[in-house]
Amino acid sequence: MTPEISREWKKHQSNFARQWHVSMQARRKVCRVDAAPNDELYNKVKREAANEKDREATLNDLHLVEAALATDQIVVSLDEAARGLFADTAQRVGELKNVVWVNPDRADERPVRWLEEVARPEKGRQLGSGA
Repeated sequence: MTPEISREWKKHQSNFARQWHVSMQARRKVCRVDAAPNDELYNKVKREAANEKDREATLNDLHLVEAALATDQIVVSLDEAARGLFADTAQRVGELKNVVWVNPDRADERPVRWLEEVARPEKGRQLGSGA
């Protein structure tokens, strides 16, 4: 968890999310990382957005991708709109192609099983896969 992700959690968390986060911290399951903003990636993503609305939305969530690139290349998020924007941008920004995006609310992705058993970059889960 980067400082930026931590701030976002605190700002938007529900009671359940707060309890879960405290539990994960107590069990030492939260890994703190310092993923510095990547200006080069920021500029590429900014330049490649289809329009101003998409640009703003993508840049707003870029910290998730930066954290993934600094760690295991995995983003776990419910945000399908952001996933779509990053998948589209990944077609033009090579650094995004291998980032895996998993939605824990999509049963068809079997996210919990995948995270528990494999959690390796599978082509169909990567932003650049076009899936």
